[in-house]
Amino acid sequence: MTGGTVLCVDEEGSVADTATVVDDETEFEPLTRTTAAGAREAIRDHPVVCVVTEYSLPDGSGLEVVEALREHAPQTPCVLFTDARPGEIDTDSFEELIVEYLDRTLPSAGEELAFVVDDLVAHSAQVGFLAPDDEASRLAALAEYEVDELPITESFERITDLIADHFDIEVAFVGLIEEDEENFLACTGADWDSLTREDTICTHSMLQEDVMVVEDARTDDRFSSNEQLLNLGIQFYAGANVTTPDGHVIGQVCALDDEPRQLSEPERERLQKYADTVTEILELRQSLRDARTATAEVEP
Repeated sequence: MTGGTVLCVDEEGSVADTATVVDDETEFEPLTRTTAAGAREAIRDHPVVCVVTEYSLPDGSGLEVVEALREHAPQTPCVLFTDARPGEIDTDSFEELIVEYLDRTLPSAGEELAFVVDDLVAHSAQVGFLAPDDEASRLAALAEYEVDELPITESFERITDLIADHFDIEVAFVGLIEEDEENFLACTGADWDSLTREDTICTHSMLQEDVMVVEDARTDDRFSSNEQLLNLGIQFYAGANVTTPDGHVIGQVCALDDEPRQLSEPERERLQKYADTVTEILELRQSLRDARTATAEVEP
Protein backbone atom coordinates (compact mmCIF):
# COMPACT_ATOMS: atom_id res chain seq x y z
CA MET A 1 0.00 0.00 0.00
CA THR A 2 1.55 3.30 -1.10
CA GLY A 3 0.86 6.83 -0.01
CA GLY A 4 -0.66 7.61 -3.39
CA THR A 5 0.38 8.16 -6.99
CA VAL A 6 2.87 10.74 -8.27
CA LEU A 7 2.60 11.56 -11.97
CA CYS A 8 6.07 11.87 -13.54
CA VAL A 9 6.13 13.70 -16.88
CA ASP A 10 9.33 13.80 -18.90
CA GLU A 11 10.88 12.87 -22.24
CA GLU A 12 11.27 9.21 -23.13
CA GLY A 13 14.93 9.01 -22.16
CA SER A 14 14.57 10.71 -18.77
CA VAL A 15 11.20 9.81 -17.30
CA ALA A 16 12.42 6.48 -15.91
CA ASP A 17 15.05 8.27 -13.78
CA THR A 18 12.43 10.53 -12.22
CA ALA A 19 10.12 7.58 -11.61
CA THR A 20 12.94 5.65 -9.94
CA VAL A 21 13.51 8.47 -7.45
CA VAL A 22 9.82 8.52 -6.56
CA ASP A 23 9.66 4.73 -6.32
CA ASP A 24 12.85 4.26 -4.29
CA GLU A 25 13.01 7.39 -2.14
CA THR A 26 9.37 8.11 -1.26
CA GLU A 27 6.30 6.17 -0.15
CA PHE A 28 4.53 7.01 -3.41
CA GLU A 29 3.98 5.03 -6.60
CA PRO A 30 5.12 6.64 -9.87
CA LEU A 31 2.93 6.94 -12.94
CA THR A 32 4.85 7.99 -16.06
CA ARG A 33 3.90 9.95 -19.17
CA THR A 34 6.17 11.32 -21.90
CA THR A 35 3.98 14.02 -23.49
CA ALA A 36 1.84 16.91 -22.34
CA ALA A 37 -1.20 15.31 -23.97
CA GLY A 38 -0.56 12.04 -22.18
CA ALA A 39 -0.15 13.88 -18.89
CA ARG A 40 -3.46 15.72 -19.33
CA GLU A 41 -5.21 12.42 -19.99
CA ALA A 42 -3.58 10.85 -16.92
CA ILE A 43 -4.70 13.78 -14.76
CA ARG A 44 -8.27 13.21 -15.88
CA ASP A 45 -8.19 9.45 -15.44
CA HIS A 46 -6.02 8.89 -12.35
CA PRO A 47 -6.16 10.52 -8.90
CA VAL A 48 -2.66 11.78 -8.12
CA VAL A 49 -1.19 13.38 -5.00
CA CYS A 50 1.57 15.27 -6.84
CA VAL A 51 2.87 15.95 -10.34
CA VAL A 52 6.57 16.16 -11.25
CA THR A 53 7.15 17.50 -14.75
CA GLU A 54 9.97 18.60 -17.03
CA TYR A 55 9.49 22.04 -18.60
CA SER A 56 10.29 21.06 -22.19
CA LEU A 57 8.11 18.26 -23.58
CA PRO A 58 7.81 16.94 -27.15
CA ASP A 59 4.34 18.46 -27.66
CA GLY A 60 4.32 21.41 -25.31
CA SER A 61 5.55 22.55 -21.92
CA GLY A 62 5.32 21.41 -18.35
CA LEU A 63 3.36 24.55 -17.52
CA GLU A 64 0.58 23.30 -19.77
CA VAL A 65 0.51 20.18 -17.61
CA VAL A 66 0.33 22.34 -14.48
CA GLU A 67 -2.51 24.35 -16.01
CA ALA A 68 -4.47 21.17 -16.71
CA LEU A 69 -3.84 20.01 -13.16
CA ARG A 70 -5.10 23.29 -11.71
CA GLU A 71 -8.32 23.00 -13.73
CA HIS A 72 -8.94 19.41 -12.66
CA ALA A 73 -7.50 19.27 -9.12
CA PRO A 74 -6.47 22.75 -7.92
CA GLN A 75 -5.25 21.48 -4.55
CA THR A 76 -2.67 19.03 -5.94
CA PRO A 77 0.98 20.17 -5.62
CA CYS A 78 3.31 20.25 -8.62
CA VAL A 79 7.10 20.34 -9.11
CA LEU A 80 8.82 21.69 -12.22
CA PHE A 81 11.86 19.39 -12.26
CA THR A 82 13.94 20.71 -15.13
CA ASP A 83 17.34 21.72 -16.46
CA ALA A 84 15.81 24.88 -17.95
CA ARG A 85 16.93 28.05 -16.18
CA PRO A 86 14.17 30.23 -14.68
CA GLY A 87 14.91 32.93 -17.26
CA GLU A 88 14.30 30.44 -20.06
CA ILE A 89 10.82 29.52 -18.83
CA ASP A 90 8.01 31.33 -20.61
CA THR A 91 5.59 32.35 -17.87
CA ASP A 92 3.73 35.10 -19.76
CA SER A 93 0.71 32.88 -20.45
CA PHE A 94 0.77 31.19 -17.06
CA GLU A 95 1.11 34.10 -14.63
CA GLU A 96 -1.22 32.72 -11.95
CA LEU A 97 0.18 29.19 -11.81
CA ILE A 98 1.93 28.21 -8.59
CA VAL A 99 4.59 25.52 -8.96
CA GLU A 100 7.76 24.48 -7.16
CA TYR A 101 10.97 24.80 -9.19
CA LEU A 102 13.85 22.34 -8.79
CA ASP A 103 17.06 22.28 -10.85
CA ARG A 104 17.57 18.68 -11.98
CA THR A 105 21.25 19.29 -12.83
CA LEU A 106 22.21 19.66 -9.18
CA PRO A 107 24.37 16.81 -7.82
CA SER A 108 21.80 16.02 -5.14
CA ALA A 109 18.76 16.62 -7.35
CA GLY A 110 17.26 13.17 -6.71
CA GLU A 111 17.44 13.52 -2.94
CA GLU A 112 16.02 17.03 -3.10
CA LEU A 113 13.17 15.90 -5.35
CA ALA A 114 12.19 13.16 -2.91
CA PHE A 115 12.27 15.63 -0.02
CA VAL A 116 10.22 18.24 -1.89
CA VAL A 117 7.57 15.71 -2.98
CA ASP A 118 7.23 14.32 0.55
CA ASP A 119 7.01 17.81 2.02
CA LEU A 120 4.50 19.13 -0.51
CA VAL A 121 2.16 16.18 -0.18
CA ALA A 122 2.38 16.25 3.64
CA HIS A 123 1.65 19.96 3.70
CA SER A 124 -1.24 19.54 1.26
CA ALA A 125 -2.75 16.86 3.51
CA GLN A 126 -2.47 19.11 6.57
CA VAL A 127 -4.37 21.98 4.94
CA GLY A 128 -7.99 21.74 6.01
CA PHE A 129 -9.35 22.94 2.68
CA LEU A 130 -8.54 25.24 -0.19
CA ALA A 131 -10.77 28.27 -0.50
CA PRO A 132 -11.57 29.85 -3.87
CA ASP A 133 -9.85 33.10 -4.78
CA ASP A 134 -13.10 35.04 -4.30
CA GLU A 135 -13.80 33.59 -0.83
CA ALA A 136 -14.56 36.91 0.88
CA SER A 137 -16.93 38.16 -1.80
CA ARG A 138 -18.40 34.66 -2.14
CA LEU A 139 -19.35 34.60 1.54
CA ALA A 140 -20.77 38.12 1.24
CA ALA A 141 -22.90 37.01 -1.73
CA LEU A 142 -24.17 34.01 0.26
CA ALA A 143 -25.06 36.22 3.24
CA GLU A 144 -27.16 38.49 1.02
CA TYR A 145 -29.68 35.70 0.48
CA GLU A 146 -30.65 35.64 4.17
CA VAL A 147 -31.41 31.95 3.79
CA ASP A 148 -32.82 31.52 7.30
CA GLU A 149 -35.61 33.94 6.43
CA LEU A 150 -36.56 32.41 3.07
CA PRO A 151 -39.34 29.79 2.54
CA ILE A 152 -37.22 27.42 0.49
CA THR A 153 -37.04 24.15 2.39
CA GLU A 154 -40.01 22.43 0.74
CA SER A 155 -38.88 23.46 -2.76
CA PHE A 156 -35.38 22.12 -2.16
CA GLU A 157 -36.73 18.90 -0.68
CA ARG A 158 -38.70 18.34 -3.87
CA ILE A 159 -35.51 18.84 -5.86
CA THR A 160 -33.51 16.33 -3.81
CA ASP A 161 -36.38 13.84 -4.06
CA LEU A 162 -36.35 14.26 -7.84
CA ILE A 163 -32.57 13.79 -8.00
CA ALA A 164 -32.66 10.63 -5.88
CA ASP A 165 -35.42 9.21 -8.06
CA HIS A 166 -33.98 10.26 -11.42
CA PHE A 167 -30.46 8.97 -10.77
CA ASP A 168 -31.60 6.03 -8.60
CA ILE A 169 -29.07 6.91 -5.90
CA GLU A 170 -29.05 6.65 -2.12
CA VAL A 171 -28.58 10.29 -1.11
CA ALA A 172 -29.19 13.68 -2.72
CA PHE A 173 -28.71 17.04 -1.06
CA VAL A 174 -28.61 20.79 -1.51
CA GLY A 175 -25.81 22.31 0.54
CA LEU A 176 -24.64 25.87 1.06
CA ILE A 177 -20.93 26.27 1.77
CA GLU A 178 -20.38 28.61 4.70
CA GLU A 179 -17.04 29.81 6.06
CA ASP A 180 -16.20 26.63 8.02
CA GLU A 181 -18.91 24.12 7.14
CA GLU A 182 -21.40 23.01 4.56
CA ASN A 183 -25.01 23.27 5.73
CA PHE A 184 -27.60 21.02 4.12
CA LEU A 185 -30.87 22.80 3.33
CA ALA A 186 -32.46 19.60 2.05
CA CYS A 187 -31.28 16.00 2.10
CA THR A 188 -33.06 12.95 0.74
CA GLY A 189 -31.87 9.54 1.90
CA ALA A 190 -29.94 10.67 4.98
CA ASP A 191 -30.42 12.77 8.10
CA TRP A 192 -27.51 15.19 7.71
CA ASP A 193 -27.44 18.76 8.94
CA SER A 194 -23.87 19.85 8.19
CA LEU A 195 -20.27 18.77 7.64
CA THR A 196 -17.04 20.68 8.19
CA ARG A 197 -15.57 21.89 4.92
CA GLU A 198 -12.44 19.78 5.24
CA ASP A 199 -14.60 16.65 5.39
CA THR A 200 -16.67 17.38 2.28
CA ILE A 201 -15.89 16.51 -1.31
CA CYS A 202 -17.83 19.68 -2.13
CA THR A 203 -14.80 21.66 -0.97
CA HIS A 204 -13.03 20.30 -4.04
CA SER A 205 -16.05 20.29 -6.32
CA MET A 206 -16.75 24.00 -5.83
CA LEU A 207 -13.32 24.82 -7.29
CA GLN A 208 -14.23 23.19 -10.62
CA GLU A 209 -16.31 24.79 -13.32
CA ASP A 210 -17.98 21.57 -14.45
CA VAL A 211 -19.78 18.84 -12.54
CA MET A 212 -17.28 16.89 -10.45
CA VAL A 213 -17.63 13.11 -10.38
CA VAL A 214 -15.80 10.72 -8.06
CA GLU A 215 -16.67 7.23 -9.19
CA ASP A 216 -15.18 5.50 -6.13
CA ALA A 217 -13.91 7.57 -3.21
CA ARG A 218 -12.17 4.52 -1.73
CA THR A 219 -9.70 4.41 -4.63
CA ASP A 220 -9.29 8.17 -4.99
CA ASP A 221 -6.12 9.38 -3.23
CA ARG A 222 -7.82 12.65 -2.31
CA PHE A 223 -10.57 10.98 -0.29
CA SER A 224 -9.60 7.39 0.49
CA SER A 225 -8.28 8.33 3.96
CA ASN A 226 -11.16 10.65 4.86
CA GLU A 227 -12.68 8.86 7.85
CA GLN A 228 -15.84 10.97 7.82
CA LEU A 229 -16.65 9.97 4.25
CA LEU A 230 -15.92 6.32 5.03
CA ASN A 231 -18.15 6.45 8.10
CA LEU A 232 -20.96 7.92 6.04
CA GLY A 233 -20.55 5.17 3.46
CA ILE A 234 -19.91 7.55 0.58
CA GLN A 235 -18.30 5.90 -2.43
CA PHE A 236 -19.85 7.62 -5.44
CA TYR A 237 -20.12 11.42 -5.57
CA ALA A 238 -21.35 13.89 -8.17
CA GLY A 239 -21.56 17.59 -7.38
CA ALA A 240 -22.77 20.59 -9.39
CA ASN A 241 -22.14 24.21 -8.47
CA VAL A 242 -24.87 26.51 -7.22
CA THR A 243 -23.62 29.78 -8.71
CA THR A 244 -24.97 33.30 -8.19
CA PRO A 245 -25.66 35.58 -11.18
CA ASP A 246 -22.40 37.36 -10.29
CA GLY A 247 -20.45 34.12 -10.64
CA HIS A 248 -19.90 33.21 -6.96
CA VAL A 249 -20.19 29.51 -6.09
CA ILE A 250 -22.19 29.41 -2.86
CA GLY A 251 -23.19 25.76 -2.68
CA GLN A 252 -23.58 22.37 -4.27
CA VAL A 253 -26.29 20.05 -5.50
CA CYS A 254 -25.04 16.50 -5.05
CA ALA A 255 -25.86 12.88 -5.79
CA LEU A 256 -24.21 10.21 -3.63
CA ASP A 257 -24.23 6.45 -3.44
CA ASP A 258 -22.74 3.70 -1.30
CA GLU A 259 -21.29 1.86 -4.28
CA PRO A 260 -19.14 2.92 -7.26
CA ARG A 261 -21.04 4.54 -10.10
CA GLN A 262 -20.50 6.40 -13.35
CA LEU A 263 -22.30 9.45 -14.68
CA SER A 264 -22.87 10.05 -18.39
CA GLU A 265 -22.51 13.48 -19.96
CA PRO A 266 -26.31 13.94 -20.31
CA GLU A 267 -26.67 13.00 -16.62
CA ARG A 268 -24.04 15.56 -15.66
CA GLU A 269 -25.94 18.18 -17.61
CA ARG A 270 -29.14 17.20 -15.83
CA LEU A 271 -27.52 17.52 -12.41
CA GLN A 272 -26.22 20.98 -13.33
CA LYS A 273 -29.75 21.99 -14.36
CA TYR A 274 -30.98 21.01 -10.90
CA ALA A 275 -28.24 23.21 -9.40
CA ASP A 276 -29.27 26.09 -11.66
CA THR A 277 -32.85 25.64 -10.47
CA VAL A 278 -31.67 26.03 -6.88
CA THR A 279 -30.11 29.38 -7.80
CA GLU A 280 -33.30 30.47 -9.53
CA ILE A 281 -35.38 29.60 -6.45
CA LEU A 282 -33.01 31.52 -4.18
CA GLU A 283 -33.15 34.54 -6.48
CA LEU A 284 -36.95 34.46 -6.72
CA ARG A 285 -37.53 34.03 -2.98
CA GLN A 286 -35.05 36.80 -2.15
CA SER A 287 -36.65 39.15 -4.69
CA LEU A 288 -40.10 38.54 -3.22
CA ARG A 289 -38.80 39.12 0.30
CA ASP A 290 -37.09 42.36 -0.74
CA ALA A 291 -40.30 43.54 -2.42
CA ARG A 292 -42.37 42.84 0.71
CA THR A 293 -39.80 44.63 2.87
CA ALA A 294 -39.81 47.66 0.57
CA THR A 295 -43.63 47.77 0.59
CA ALA A 296 -43.76 47.57 4.39
CA GLU A 297 -41.29 50.45 4.70
CA VAL A 298 -43.41 52.85 2.61
CA GLU A 299 -46.77 51.97 4.16
CA PRO A 300 -48.00 54.45 6.80
